[in-house]
Formats: sequence, C-alpha cells, structure tokens
Amino acid sequence: MISRREFLLFSTSAAAAAYFGRITDAFPRPSKGVIAGAIRWDAWYKRADASMFAQASLAPKKYHFRAPAHCSETPEETITCIGSQAAMDSEIRAAANGGITYWAFGWYPPGSSFRTAWNLYQSSGNRTLVNWCGILGLDVLGPMASNGDASQNSVQEWIEYMQQPHYQKVTMGSAQNRPLLYVLWDRPNLQKHFHNDPFNVQVALHRIHAMADKAGISRPYIVILDGTEGSQFALQIGADAISRYVPEFKKERHGTYADLAMETEEYWNRLKQTGIPMVPIALVGWDTRPRQEHPVPWEPWAKPNPNPLEYFALPTPQELASHFQAAVDFIGNNPSACQSKLLLIYSWDECDEGGGLIPTLGDPAGSYLQAIAPILS
Repeated sequence: MISRREFLLFSTSAAAAAYFGRITDAFPRPSKGVIAGAIRWDAWYKRADASMFAQASLAPKKYHFRAPAHCSETPEETITCIGSQAAMDSEIRAAANGGITYWAFGWYPPGSSFRTAWNLYQSSGNRTLVNWCGILGLDVLGPMASNGDASQNSVQEWIEYMQQPHYQKVTMGSAQNRPLLYVLWDRPNLQKHFHNDPFNVQVALHRIHAMADKAGISRPYIVILDGTEGSQFALQIGADAISRYVPEFKKERHGTYADLAMETEEYWNRLKQTGIPMVPIALVGWDTRPRQEHPVPWEPWAKPNPNPLEYFALPTPQELASHFQAAVDFIGNNPSACQSKLLLIYSWDECDEGGGLIPTLGDPAGSYLQAIAPILS
C-alpha cells in the first residue's frame, strides 16, 4: 500500500509508464510463480574467434549504445568487449534485481570465446542469485546418441551440471526438481548428426534420462526449440514441451515494437493450439541492422547492406513492460498449456541481432530491467 502523496509523485514520474503501459493495467499483476529466464549469447567477453565478428557488427558509432556496459569505445570507432569477473558479478546482480530467475546459455566448446562468460558465471560468488541451464544444439546432442566412452562422458558431464544447486529446476505437482534443458532444433544438424531421423534424437534423450535415474536425480524437463513444427515429434522423442529461440513474425520496413509484440503474442496462441505443453518466448526486440550492414560468416546468405530498411524499432521501457505483463498473464491464464510456468526471453545479450536486457553503454542503469522488475518479481 502507498499513500496518496506517494501515488501522485509516482504517477507523474517516468517510471510510472512501465506500470500504465496498457489501459487495462493500473498496476502490474503478481507474476504468479512465473519462472523467467533469458537467453545468453556471449560474444562480449573475449575478443577472439567468432566473437570478433559480432563485435565488429557494433563498430559503427551509431550502434555503440547497444554494446554491453563493460565494453569500451576506441578512437578508431570500434567496440572492444573483454569481460571480467567484476563485469559478470555486476550482470548477475542486475539480472536478479530485474526479476530474472535463470539464464539459458547457448552452449559452445570449452575453447570458444563464447564459453568465457559461463566460466566467469560459475566462478562468481553471486551465481546463486541467478540460476542457469543449457541450450544444446543438435551438434552437441549428437555424440550422446552413440555408444562408447565418448557418449558416456558427454552425458555424465551434463548430469553433473544438473546436480549443481544453481542449475534451474522445474517442479510440477509430484514431479519435483526436474533439471531444465533446451534443445535447439535445426534441419542441417538433424541430417548431419542424426541421419535426419528424430528417432536417433530420442536415443540421445533416453541416455540422458537413464543416467539421471542412475544418478538419483529427477528426469530433465526438455524443451524443443522448433516452434509449432516441433509439436509433431516432441513427445515422441521424449521431450516435454515446445518453444522457439525467436518467435515467427513478418518482416516489416521500419516496423514498430508494438507490431512486433502483437505478432509475438499471437504466436503464443499458435504454440498453444498444438496441444503440446509450451514455453512462451518474450521478445525484447528484433533490429538486425548491425548484422545487415556487417554480415557474420555463420550467415553466408547475407550480403552487406549499407542502408537496411527491414527492422523493428527497439522498445521503450514502457512498451517492454507491457509485453512482459502480457506474457505473465498468458502463462497464468493458460495453466494446461504452460504447465511449467516457464518463460523464455529473447534475449539477455543478443546485442547485435535483436535486443538485450543487459545494461549497455547507452543505458548502464538498465532501464529495461527496472521496467520489468515489478512484473517478474
């Protein structure tokens, strides 16, 4: 409860807009146990290998504001991002204060620059403030389907991760403490590592379940990131739910965030209509102009475009709060479809591709996190 004077002061402040984003919402409603996690794609902690290309995408001065707050600008109009333990500790605190329960780390080999942030997360004294889980590509899951020591060691590695107290767990009814695991589905790796046969993926997931049983932990809660198309085989292969890394939406010229949010919210209903349990994906933004101007090598189809026109404007904090409130409401209003109460957010730090919640050079105080904190907390 607040006094009338406090209410009047609050209602005239900039922060109030995050609360009054939609006409019907006088105040944010309680999160009702929603477990909000944000995707991490960590090209900002080491200036090496593939991270060099992502950082180069933000090199033009007009995009520097999107770089993480620990990055630095140089006189040559470039961005240099080299993370540290202090930077990771700060990110964890910011995420926790913003109501983020877990980070979903895109998984890369130990020597990759993309593993640097995860290593620093694991060594942080703050790590228990924000849990974590993995997003495994089919290339990572592939070895787990084979026989032999390599498969055994690969599965055992993840069983050990899942036993960490700060690894994100899911509880539904009598099913307690199920470790959360996202699987990023793509056709080329299905062909390359599984002979284009989902049954072989089922074998890999079965090995994970069997070793979890042997270790005395609950069977992992596995979410296939393949959108509505994943509904045709998700339960067949031993997955529990479907979602998507980025929702489907139409390309627009100078699109508004309101348009993007509306299409994203419509996509939740498409996931729901499959009849398979689902995890809604909330979208911070989709503005790929840095990548369009400076394509990255893992997108070989892209050609440099000095004047990209197809993008969506990044949200105001008020617009973002409105979208997140819709996500929380959707989960609360659809308990059968959203049994786990999980929410996946794109993204924490896809700074050069879409939009990130991470505090940035242009917004070191993290206004996005401040806006969503009352909704997710």
